[in-house]
Amino acid sequence: MNRRLMIYGVTGYTGKLIAQRAALRGLDLVVAGRDAAKVQVFGERLAVESRVFGIEDAVGLRDHLAGFACVINVAGPFSRTAAAVMAACIDCSVHYLDTTGETDVFLQAADRDAEARAAGVMLMPGVGWDVVPSDCVALHVAQRVGQVETLRIAIAHLNPVPSRGSLRTSLEMANPGPIVRKNGRLLRLAAPLEDRTFRFGDWSARCAQTTRSDLVAAWRSTGAPNIEVYSKPLGENGLVMPKGGVDAFQEGPTPAQNAAWRAFASAEAIGKNGEVARAVIEADSAYLYTARAAVEIARRVLDGDVQSGFQSPASAYGVSLPTHIGGTIRDLR
Repeated sequence: MNRRLMIYGVTGYTGKLIAQRAALRGLDLVVAGRDAAKVQVFGERLAVESRVFGIEDAVGLRDHLAGFACVINVAGPFSRTAAAVMAACIDCSVHYLDTTGETDVFLQAADRDAEARAAGVMLMPGVGWDVVPSDCVALHVAQRVGQVETLRIAIAHLNPVPSRGSLRTSLEMANPGPIVRKNGRLLRLAAPLEDRTFRFGDWSARCAQTTRSDLVAAWRSTGAPNIEVYSKPLGENGLVMPKGGVDAFQEGPTPAQNAAWRAFASAEAIGKNGEVARAVIEADSAYLYTARAAVEIARRVLDGDVQSGFQSPASAYGVSLPTHIGGTIRDLR
């Protein structure tokens, strides 16, 4: 069985964490990216093969992907990389994973569902903090109400420290405005929905409606016709942009900052007959969680545990996935 894994975009903070964990788990790993000096030095540090290439050359991209079982794309902003890598993966029969939270990338994967199924290829964006915990807790509450009618998902962090790359991606992403899923379709609102208070276990927070990839992922995993997504604003955690802008921001959280970070995903499901179920999942640093989740899902893919077409983490691996990564789903009354 082919068990070769490529991680593309290993020179960023998240890419390094994922590659380091994959190497520790003994996966048959090749690291790749476009910065020759950085990629080669990192490959030597991990004692694995390294490859240097960009994705603009479609033929060259396919030549590099040929012979791999799976690729994890960690090169953001994903709006610039995902479409090309997904297309190449379909052509080369390589399963595609990435760590994006960009809604448009999930829509691109969904649009390629039939094409990927025909090729026997799985397309799974969001194999990190976005969207593994929120997707799994959403499926959990949806299953508790029988026929789910409405899903509300909320994300909150305590003591978060974003990486330079994540911050740059969030600033470069186009703001699509407030979007919800209504009667199975994505609907752009004239104004955001009113803020809501969500419980995150032993504490609560006022959250603002936002547009996140859960609008696509949770629809894939649960089939809920109505989905709203909320988040606690990062600014409430004291995040201050340095005077030098994004480039002056630190590469990523220090070990101490990761240790202090707690991340939460809460979900509420309302059934067709009015039943209500609520649950929350708590994890540590979003970056550490992303590394564990991406490698766990890649390991399953390399073991042949795949479903072709567009999949979300929960649609492919169910609500038990977080128990193999970290964090436990807790029901809320």
